[in-house]
Amino acid sequence: MALPVRPKKRLGQHFMTSRRDLDFIVDSLVLEPGEKVLEIGPGLGALTEILLGRGCPVVAVEKDVALADLLRQKYQGADLEVIPQDILLLDLGKKLSLSAPIKVVGNIPYNITSPILEWLVDHRAWVSEAVLTVQWEVAQRLAAKPGKKDWGSLSVFLQFYSDVELLRKIDKSHFNPAPRVDSAVLRFRFLKTPRFSLSNEPFFFALVRRAFQKRRKTLLNALEEKGSETLGKQALAKAFSGLQIDPRRRPETLSLKEWALLSESLGSAR
Repeated sequence: MALPVRPKKRLGQHFMTSRRDLDFIVDSLVLEPGEKVLEIGPGLGALTEILLGRGCPVVAVEKDVALADLLRQKYQGADLEVIPQDILLLDLGKKLSLSAPIKVVGNIPYNITSPILEWLVDHRAWVSEAVLTVQWEVAQRLAAKPGKKDWGSLSVFLQFYSDVELLRKIDKSHFNPAPRVDSAVLRFRFLKTPRFSLSNEPFFFALVRRAFQKRRKTLLNALEEKGSETLGKQALAKAFSGLQIDPRRRPETLSLKEWALLSESLGSAR
């Protein structure tokens, strides 16, 4: 199928062409009549058209100025606001003057998946739910459970702030141009408060990242920092003993709750 514009590789543009998948994504948002939706990277407007057709006002954030102009022309008179900006630079609460959290949808560029997820977490006070299309392998990691090979720091990060559901796999042939890998639809329902109360969230995430960077090692060997008061062998042994966590376990075997408890125990010694 010929496209009206040439996709820009530097922006990671791959336009979804399957109407069945597009309908599934919109259905997964579970929208109320007239509910406003923020769309990240609308591209040629395939999702935009379905949302508008269902009576939903849309705020479309599109970094590609040419595509932003195309959307304005294509949907003149529709309840559509096009913001020609990088989503990562958008202050959601200030820009939209929101009085309540909004739902977010998007077939997001694979090359900035992690930054967009971090942006969503940073703006979670203004986002109740997001349905996104991401790379299949990334989707598996985000939705993974403790004890599985895909459970890692990214899983911990997103699941600390939201409920994550892997809804559907999408074959790479359903895009134009086709990417090299398959995709998946994920739904994030952001929690009103983080899953656990922590005294030092940055330390918690730094601890998790440190462990998963050496995921093949035991917890003790992965976390130990010689000469450190917080992560020295003695401090780690005390924390493991107090929490009844075997220091020979691997990082991927710890649950989110265990990571939270370990962080609090070690952080209290700082």
